[in-house]
Amino acid sequence: MTTLQQLISDLERFATERDWQPFHTPKNLAMALSVEAAELVEIFQWEDGQRPFADYDLAQQTATRHEVADILLYLLRFCSVTGIDPLAAAVEKMRLNAEKYPVETAKGRAKQVQASLSRDTPAAD
Repeated sequence: MTTLQQLISDLERFATERDWQPFHTPKNLAMALSVEAAELVEIFQWEDGQRPFADYDLAQQTATRHEVADILLYLLRFCSVTGIDPLAAAVEKMRLNAEKYPVETAKGRAKQVQASLSRDTPAAD
């Protein structure tokens, strides 16, 4: 099984072999990541959200798997270029989310999460 560090190393080698480093800026990688996330959303765009993923046909499952891979690869490349440790960042964010959404007040309440997200979104300049 491939580890996260092996995947990051393989991705770095893949980019280096193709001389893609000049194009792999944080801005370009963030934009590419956003595009791939939108492509994942597109697969589910007109669904009602009730159908289990296992009920999707093989082509949809494969397309979903490939978009997930694209998102992961761009995210890992972004982290590599910026020096962000993705696991450390995730652990930190989970700790912050646990403080922000304590079980006692957030359990079963999507409304609270939506309201909090709206409050935390900076106003556009």
